[in-house]
Amino acid sequence: MLAVPRLLDELVAGGRWPRTSQESLAQNLKPLAPRERIRALAPEEDWLYLLPPPFYTVRHQSEGNPFWLSDMAAPHGIDFDLALDIGDFGLGSDAPILLDYREDAASPRVIRLRWAGGGKGNEWVVMAPDFGSFVAALGL
Repeated sequence: MLAVPRLLDELVAGGRWPRTSQESLAQNLKPLAPRERIRALAPEEDWLYLLPPPFYTVRHQSEGNPFWLSDMAAPHGIDFDLALDIGDFGLGSDAPILLDYREDAASPRVIRLRWAGGGKGNEWVVMAPDFGSFVAALGL
């Protein structure tokens, strides 16, 4: 079982991160982070959609969603057992945001799926070296 960063638990408890599916859906009308902050982490993105707990591994998500096994999801670029799904870039984006525990089990980095154009394959890129940096960059 992967340990969720304490800061994430604190954000959820304080209502600064969605606690329920209803609060997550509200992000479609009122985003939690301004576009300029999102673009500082992901220049080609405009919207952020954060998932409520519980947070699931990609292994768990892949059992019910074939997207994770498709070439579009660049499955070779992540470890399904060492990545927690925490969000994406909004409806229809197919660009997940993950906590990646491969390098540091106590302080996971934040990665995102970047879509490539021109026939290049999609790839996982680092958004922030750790969860605290991610939160600070978004102003959460």
